[in-house]
Amino acid sequence: MLVPVIREDLLYYVWKTKSFDLSNLKTTDNRKIEIVQFGSQNYDSGPDFSNGKVKIEDTLWIGNVEMHVYSSDWEKHCHDLDKAYDTVILHVVYEHDKEVYTTSEQYIPCIELKNRINQNVILNYSQLIANNNWIPCERLLLHVPKHIISFWLQRLIAERLEVKTKRLKSILESTNTNWEETAYIFLFRYMGAKVNMEPFESLARALPYRLIQSNRNDIFKLEALLFGQSGMLEANYDDEYFLLLKKEYQFLRKKYNLVPISVISWKFSKMRPVGFPTIRIAQLAQILFQTDRIFSQMTYNDDINAIREVFNVKPSHYWESHYRFGKESQAVEKKVGKGFIDQLIINVVCPVIFAYGKYLSDESYCQKAIDLLETIKSEQNAIVRGYKKLGIKCKTASESQALVRLKNVYCDQKRCATCAIGNAIIKL
Repeated sequence: MLVPVIREDLLYYVWKTKSFDLSNLKTTDNRKIEIVQFGSQNYDSGPDFSNGKVKIEDTLWIGNVEMHVYSSDWEKHCHDLDKAYDTVILHVVYEHDKEVYTTSEQYIPCIELKNRINQNVILNYSQLIANNNWIPCERLLLHVPKHIISFWLQRLIAERLEVKTKRLKSILESTNTNWEETAYIFLFRYMGAKVNMEPFESLARALPYRLIQSNRNDIFKLEALLFGQSGMLEANYDDEYFLLLKKEYQFLRKKYNLVPISVISWKFSKMRPVGFPTIRIAQLAQILFQTDRIFSQMTYNDDINAIREVFNVKPSHYWESHYRFGKESQAVEKKVGKGFIDQLIINVVCPVIFAYGKYLSDESYCQKAIDLLETIKSEQNAIVRGYKKLGIKCKTASESQALVRLKNVYCDQKRCATCAIGNAIIKL
């Protein structure tokens, strides 16, 4: 027998969709109550819904609404000690087991939903939450209308871009709103992929973009600055190229009063050699050498192929026969791969454009970011393949990025009550 599962997100769902019996509604202390305005869900810290309006007997109250499975959760969550919750005018709970008060000992009216929620809603929700398949709605997904899935995926790509821009916004603040410097740091971050993301960002911060601009017409100086600040020139190799770089860096280090980052932060193990940080740094040197003003190239260029050309570079001749300093290997051209270029557009260019649009309050930039994603072929990964088996086909990077967010943020965390697809199933 399935045991009903009640979580706060189910309460959010029934509140937002008004999927509970509103007739003859009374507070737990038996006062007549009318919900005049349900309010807007708050996704940050603080009460769950803001700008609510309720009429209790003859008095209209305006303020926030907080929700819990049990009313005693109010104290478990320490809201009785938090002044941020003194604005709560109504406590909505599944089961009432205790009266609660604000920090000033003001009684908070409460309504109980236990016997007001349709049992089919609870049953459908409980079945989803109890399901341990790859995704909770795996067996019911085909019953969801395609237009709902399509709408939700469009919503999720905007969500995913919003999340990706959070890190970018913190970088922007640290650069005093210098968009060129911000784009430069963000590009470095993703050149490192997951394994070397942090040391690449540290490298960018240790080598201000103004110094890149001052030396961008000399590829050898750029390589000396980048490899020197990475800490990789602190070693000793009997290698002519290495020794020349080291000598040049020593001059530039003294000239600009530079301090390199620790070389031990770089990771080479369990990586394909083409992704070694040495190769990525050499490729970055070429990108910076060939491109003036990274941010401008990202933001004001409307041609996807022109944007791809920004990253379509190959490192200097030395790296054709090396993956690391002092270790010669078979000669292979090490251009930035097409797939990796598209990953840079997905993870760097589009978030930068999207964030810039938010900064300017100009939706045309935000839409441009989404449009760019729709011109790139879908990524191929386990998540995309998994949804394909369930009937959701994916053609563009916009759709694959949306599916990644759907799986990681909604399906894996069983946030079915806050997912449009899950909502459609709960209503079945």
